[in-house]
Amino acid sequence: MTAIPVKTNSAESAIAPLFGTAKWFALIDKNGDTAFWNNVSHNGHEIVQYFKANKVNRVVFQGIGGESYQLLQDAAITCYHSGHGHILLKEALKYLRDDALIRVTADNMAEFVEQPHLRSKEEHKHLRHCSHHGNHHKN
Repeated sequence: MTAIPVKTNSAESAIAPLFGTAKWFALIDKNGDTAFWNNVSHNGHEIVQYFKANKVNRVVFQGIGGESYQLLQDAAITCYHSGHGHILLKEALKYLRDDALIRVTADNMAEFVEQPHLRSKEEHKHLRHCSHHGNHHKN
């Protein structure tokens, strides 16, 4: 089963930008059928426990924290990066079927996994504010 954080419980939803704070997860079985799980915990540990209990073996995300990523790795759940920007659930599923998503591994995780200890709160606020402009700011 594949899990993808989404903004709403609709097949027309966009992917949620942050894994742990996503209100919903689309759960797609091997037949392509989709169900939605309401993530009321917003806690990486509880999310991964739910995934393990429900036989999730793949996750597609846009943004994820280092701790949640490590929990997924420890649970042997394969991770894929959806890409940046506004991506619809149906687009992410097509990219996954077409093997067009980047698999996130220990070798490339620095590019796709947020490391909160590397940035101050002020830098996070600045990045969030500027991200809608499509600019990349580096110090």
